[in-house]
Amino acid sequence: MTRDCGVVLVHGKWATQPFEHAPLAASLVAQGYAIREPVMPWALHRRYDRSFDRALEELEESMAELRAAGCRRVIVCGHSLGACAALGLAARGGNNIDGLVLLAPGHFPERLAAQGLTTASLARARQAFSTGETHRIALTDVNQGIVRRLRVGAAAWLSYFEPEGPAQWPANARAMSTSVPTLVVTGCQEVPHPPGIDYAFGLMPHHPSSRYVEIDASHADTPRHAAELVRDWMDTLEPDSPP
Repeated sequence: MTRDCGVVLVHGKWATQPFEHAPLAASLVAQGYAIREPVMPWALHRRYDRSFDRALEELEESMAELRAAGCRRVIVCGHSLGACAALGLAARGGNNIDGLVLLAPGHFPERLAAQGLTTASLARARQAFSTGETHRIALTDVNQGIVRRLRVGAAAWLSYFEPEGPAQWPANARAMSTSVPTLVVTGCQEVPHPPGIDYAFGLMPHHPSSRYVEIDASHADTPRHAAELVRDWMDTLEPDSPP
């Protein structure tokens, strides 16, 4: 499988190279997987310069590159906000994603709003959007309990942070029209604690190869500690097996 399977690795929020998934990337390459590691709009230097939906288009471009390079199967593997985007892509059809790996799922706009962490910024961004403001404004971002003010365009920011917007986890899980083999790995050392197996994973269409696993790792270290688990799970996927 490794000779004709590609993996799009999607980094987490505020990431800079080398990404936290670098050990996993090295492990996959050593096993013969082709990979792509796009720098996404939530990288620290890009600061949400494209909307969530435009970000998904960037992921589709990476998938297309792998298929053009000869990969018959493409798996999308995301860490944190990257996992959120991977699920969002699958919810929209995702150019025939052959597998999902969601590592240390993060960025839950619906939970951030419920906790009041984005209340003021939601009001400010909605007002700016309604009046057609196009310049960047100071808005709140939250990453694993760390709050940071970033200057972001209102429309782009809202696409990531609206509680009922395109990045909402439960809605995207429910929107998946076909079953996709999915591996979810969460770290027991996560702070705050992840929402659990029923929050999104339990809402996805059932696939017999899907798994939800908890490991002894922090949010940032989950990709490194999960490398062998991810590789072994990918090896179990038969290229021509029906769901």
